[in-house]
Amino acid sequence: MKLSFGIIAALLSVALLASPAAAQAKSELTVALSSFSTEVLDPVLGGHVVKYYMSLMFDYLVGVTPDGQLSKDAGLATRWEPSADHRRWTFYLRKGARFHTGDEVTSEDVKFSLQRAIGKRSTTGYAGPLRALIADIETPASDRLVIVTKEPTLIIPTYLSRSLSTEGMILPKKYIEANGDDLFAQKPVGSGPYRFVEQVTGSHIKLAAVDNHWRIGVPRYKTVLFKLVPEETTRIALLRRGEVDITDVSRERVKELEREAFPIHVRREEAVLTMWWILPRDGQPTKDKRVREALNLAVDRSEVAQSIFAGHADPAYVPMGLSWSYRDIGFKVTPEMQYPYDVARAKKLLADAGFAGGFPLTVHAYQLPGLPEGKAFAEAMAGYWQKLGVQTKLIPVDYPAFRKNWFDRALPGAMGYYNIANRDWIGTYALLEKQAYTKSKASDTVNDPEVDGMIEQVMRQTDKDKIGVLMRNVYTRLRSEHYGVPVVYLHSPYAASKTLGKWNPGTVMYDFFIDELASSKR
Repeated sequence: MKLSFGIIAALLSVALLASPAAAQAKSELTVALSSFSTEVLDPVLGGHVVKYYMSLMFDYLVGVTPDGQLSKDAGLATRWEPSADHRRWTFYLRKGARFHTGDEVTSEDVKFSLQRAIGKRSTTGYAGPLRALIADIETPASDRLVIVTKEPTLIIPTYLSRSLSTEGMILPKKYIEANGDDLFAQKPVGSGPYRFVEQVTGSHIKLAAVDNHWRIGVPRYKTVLFKLVPEETTRIALLRRGEVDITDVSRERVKELEREAFPIHVRREEAVLTMWWILPRDGQPTKDKRVREALNLAVDRSEVAQSIFAGHADPAYVPMGLSWSYRDIGFKVTPEMQYPYDVARAKKLLADAGFAGGFPLTVHAYQLPGLPEGKAFAEAMAGYWQKLGVQTKLIPVDYPAFRKNWFDRALPGAMGYYNIANRDWIGTYALLEKQAYTKSKASDTVNDPEVDGMIEQVMRQTDKDKIGVLMRNVYTRLRSEHYGVPVVYLHSPYAASKTLGKWNPGTVMYDFFIDELASSKR
């Protein structure tokens, strides 16, 4: 069979586009996401869900590898060490690191950043425990910092690392003091491999590479563009046209894209998807343990895993049960902990609690990064509870509005959900302190003195065996009291263009480790 010149040219064009040389020659990397969450540019107003773009703009005090292990090569601290009593943590800073203003990063910038991260303006997830732990921050030299804690603790390096939230991001003291918080929130300056260029709310965030950076060398991409594209059909169309290099996709579209030879990267058990209610519970039906158990028994987790997430999920049974920590703390989910799908028993529990006719329940529906199925999931959960006679009211809302109601306790008893990033034991403790500790501003589910007491002991404990006992007991209590509605562990797919080349998105949720992809060092 003879091929025309036009066909041969087209085939050569495709081959060239698919070659490593073509991928390396591409000057802009484009990432399309179903949600930007809060869309803020100031780390103290963001939290972990904004790390997709912020981890490129800012350096962390403590770096991590793509698989989430603390790294002395990937952060501003090249080493750290505790005192014998674990109450003084000394961090030695990398020399020569500079902000995008040209100023060198010093221990004074780190001190300023940490104080700001735990200050009153901060809405990050782990400001609370750091505020409770840190007694003082000393700067004995420009390249040395000492964090003094009120109690012995093991958690300081992890709390200030890229594996968790934004508290460890280091900001320029001089720039913020000269320009103020408001201008910084509009024109942020960091020391990362990419600097801020432009934000159009609801549309995109654009970053430009610095000439050379200690993390990645000379960046392979001159610009990185994050595009907000809520509609999945549009994201996939952009991917097919070569206008997008990375995008999150729903689990049900994975096979279709695989048939078209698009690389799919799946993070297994990336998150546990959990529903819970806004506190306070006083005066709410969910104050009764039987009601909380009934809401759990009414959910067919296997069906959710198959119908909503196309089999890319597994049932979950323990509130806040971050499975990556189970081996660390010696916890095992026993058969009796698994919730059966039992509508009859759920109805009896409601009747015993005095709610035979059900009760009104508001369920919010919104999308989150890494969860394009968010609204479909909320609809399914509302449907399960309607079968019990619960009068569910589904409220479509954007996530920032829900987050504000959550923090303000504006809608007691209403339901929301989170795809909580899976983590090791310290990350798990950080989540428990944030969500299950009554004194935490973010706590919205538990309010249990017994749980509070165990969490307080973990915070000041340095014996790992004793920590394991405490955390196993916390999990057992959370499950026995039905604090929240754990539904599934999510295996999260991300589609890449055919010309992207080798990419490891890592295991740290809300972060793609694009700096690894853009690195000329590899």
